[in-house]
Amino acid sequence: MNTQIIIAFSIYAFILTAIGYFFYRKNKNASSFILGDRSTNYFVTAVALQASDMSHWLFLGFPAVVYASGLIRIWEVFGLAFFMFLNWQFVAPKIRRATEKLQAITLFSYFEKRFKDNTGTIRILTSLISVIFFTFYITSGLVALGRLFEGSFGLPYEIGVFFGLATAIIYTLLGGFVAVAWCDFFQGLFALAMIVLVPTIAYFAIGGWPEITTAAATKGVSLNFLPSTKNIWTILSLILIWGPGYFGQPHLLAFFMGIDDPKKIKYAKRIGCSWQIIALSFSAFIGIVGLAYFNNGGEMIYVHLCKLLFHPLVAGFMLCAILAATLSTLDSQILTSGSAIAEDLYKKIFNKHASSKKILWISRLGSITISLIALVIAYDGSNTIYNLVNYAWAGMGSAFGPLVITSLYSKKINRNGAIAGIVTGAVISGIWPHFNASIPPLIPGFIASTIAIYVISYLTNHRENNVKTA
Repeated sequence: MNTQIIIAFSIYAFILTAIGYFFYRKNKNASSFILGDRSTNYFVTAVALQASDMSHWLFLGFPAVVYASGLIRIWEVFGLAFFMFLNWQFVAPKIRRATEKLQAITLFSYFEKRFKDNTGTIRILTSLISVIFFTFYITSGLVALGRLFEGSFGLPYEIGVFFGLATAIIYTLLGGFVAVAWCDFFQGLFALAMIVLVPTIAYFAIGGWPEITTAAATKGVSLNFLPSTKNIWTILSLILIWGPGYFGQPHLLAFFMGIDDPKKIKYAKRIGCSWQIIALSFSAFIGIVGLAYFNNGGEMIYVHLCKLLFHPLVAGFMLCAILAATLSTLDSQILTSGSAIAEDLYKKIFNKHASSKKILWISRLGSITISLIALVIAYDGSNTIYNLVNYAWAGMGSAFGPLVITSLYSKKINRNGAIAGIVTGAVISGIWPHFNASIPPLIPGFIASTIAIYVISYLTNHRENNVKTA
């Protein structure tokens, strides 16, 4: 069985590498590598973005918490879908047009130009924060791959980590943004098909809903998702645990910035939101179906279902769905972190007149560096996937999300307010888990960042106005 699964994984990795090689010659400068010269069509953008968003969490992390906590976790799906819709509706069109107008190819260069920061403080600060949190995000993907190889066919955890990272790095650094978009498009369609197919077959194989309800009652897991008076706060925290973070994820916002025609965003929104709702609903379904199959759920429910229900070679290709979900997030994060190092750190601090080709190669080198750091952190695999993803997501969502919204919709925000919001959001969300585990860090981080942006902007604007009148 191990050999057949490895063959399936190898074929899958070869397909992705071939796509990366196909687009290799198209990357002649930094703009084409980092943002694809804003040439990606709306259909590819929609699926690729949603696939990059969901990651291994879709197949491993979320089914595990649903298995343990019951259908109350479905409110996370509602929160994600609602805020993703808001992101498509109110952020995507504006940030696409604003970044093109300002000739910004990264989110952080957009911040700098939007607030006329000639000191480089905003750009350097945001890129450093993103690199830190991206390192944790990439680490979570590597942990997922290590556990996939370990749980699927008993190979050492380290082999899965190296295999996944090598695959993602090769096609990402070969083809850049366009290769990432097309690979993620392919992986998004494949992952969606598998996440629907596997739990559906498992559901009928076990005997349907009566078996699930019996198993849930035995394990003390509730299948009721409607709120009661005592758990209203629980419902609210589940809705907000991820959703607001969408506004501040650089690797997702890059897809908005790279779409070819901003007028087509309305079509991409429909496709992307539909993909997300279906994928998340069936991700929860994996956890619920798993109740009837396993006494101990954990993060490997999908893996065990595939191995239990299908021929080894078929199971191998179905397990590639986890590889698809993981790599579709890893690649965009590797690309975005490398771009931040080259465009927002190297060019800003060390070589302001660096050529486009040099920035391209520094981007590749930066991507490799961040990946290797994440590799070291992931080596022991002690952290849970859910917690790693949540920490990185909350960090970037709090640091950048409020500023993205206010920069697009308010003219009263200034450079000082922007810096205050970035620092406040990053610090609060970063340290919050050490003081309060019951409230998701994104909530206090996002709120504190928003308040800091407006308060500091108001105070400094007011002071400048007083100086002028004096």
